Amino acid sequence: MKKKSDAPAAVESGLFGDLPTPPAAPARRDGLLFFSYSRLSLYEECPLKYKFKYIDKLPEEPKYYFAFGSSVHKALEFLYSVKAPPFPTAEEVCEAFRMDWERKSYLEKGYRTQAKADDDYRKGLAMLKAYYEHNRAAFRPPFLVEYSTDVAVDGLLVRAISDRIDYLGDGRVLITDYKTGKDVRREPAQLYMYQKIMELDPALKERIAENYGQRVGSVRIEKMLYYHVPSNKEYPFARASDSEIGGFWERVLETAENIKGLKFDATPGERECRWCDYKSSCPEYFGGHPRPEEPGAPASSERIEALVDRYGRLKEKMDEIKAQLDELAASIGRAAGNGGSYAGDSFTASVTKIPKWEFRDREAVLGVLDQFDLYQRAMNVTVAGLSGLLDSPDLSAEARKRLLEHAVRKTAVEIKVVRKPGT
Repeated sequence: MKKKSDAPAAVESGLFGDLPTPPAAPARRDGLLFFSYSRLSLYEECPLKYKFKYIDKLPEEPKYYFAFGSSVHKALEFLYSVKAPPFPTAEEVCEAFRMDWERKSYLEKGYRTQAKADDDYRKGLAMLKAYYEHNRAAFRPPFLVEYSTDVAVDGLLVRAISDRIDYLGDGRVLITDYKTGKDVRREPAQLYMYQKIMELDPALKERIAENYGQRVGSVRIEKMLYYHVPSNKEYPFARASDSEIGGFWERVLETAENIKGLKFDATPGERECRWCDYKSSCPEYFGGHPRPEEPGAPASSERIEALVDRYGRLKEKMDEIKAQLDELAASIGRAAGNGGSYAGDSFTASVTKIPKWEFRDREAVLGVLDQFDLYQRAMNVTVAGLSGLLDSPDLSAEARKRLLEHAVRKTAVEIKVVRKPGT
């Protein structure tokens, strides 16, 4: 099997024959790499897919779920694009949905049949009517709807688009992102991007001054939430910590460096490749499945390197998350006193304090066990075995004294969390 580097390059005619076409460069504006959350997530899914979409600009098949979501967003934008009450009626909101829906045929929207498109149209109308009734008592003009901005930071020009922004005063804002797909638990990474970019956006401060007559020194994202329109459920997220934003931004910068370095190895997988629009252009896709390795042949070094990089990125994220969890657990332990049950906005937690022994000098402990013939009772020198041995009433006073010389009594914090229903 050929290495990918052996594949023939695209050519163009030169004075002395065909010349290789230089690799396409990532999109830039004013010397800055154009970036967004969607570009980050696509690169992490498959770098080669990123190249096909954003650099080679290969056409994609239309997706019906994007068309459906876009029309629902247009209707909600129409609903909230008022400076003061009264708001449009539910019928007017549904009419806005219909007008946007009918701009394209069912095929242009990505549906295979008119019947399926008609079914989704009816679902969209029912969804918007239910949203209207669920929220009509709380209708108020938002600060901004469908706000788009491009912010230059760290060699990137990052675009962020917010469905809705509400102003809370003193430079504080609430960002809402509407979702129309499946009701699944969302990761907060997209909200991290909002917080990072919106707080750096000078135009947002100007809009606050224009709308509310307040000159603020900075903008602070106080709260963010995903709103699942089909179920009218809200998934709130508190403001992210500096360490969360810092870890996320390192991930962004690493991805950006890989793009600038033209690192576009494919990361094929059965599920990922099945729904990819670029199968016919992908060197890793063969006969309807990810390309198999030749029997007995070593895996491509480039393929392994791509997997290693992906593994390393995930491992770094896991290590970062574990460190944050450990820090939070310690803080909860200090605040919880002797333990108990506590309730936040979205979760309840049961905190239990558990005493435990810690043994620091393994060789010294082994010496004590050998001296008093305690190997078997310690169950092969595990921490649990040694702890049970120390707590045993029939352990001799001298053996206990010698073991305690190498033991430290600590308190472990056990936290069990449960999401509150409806959050």
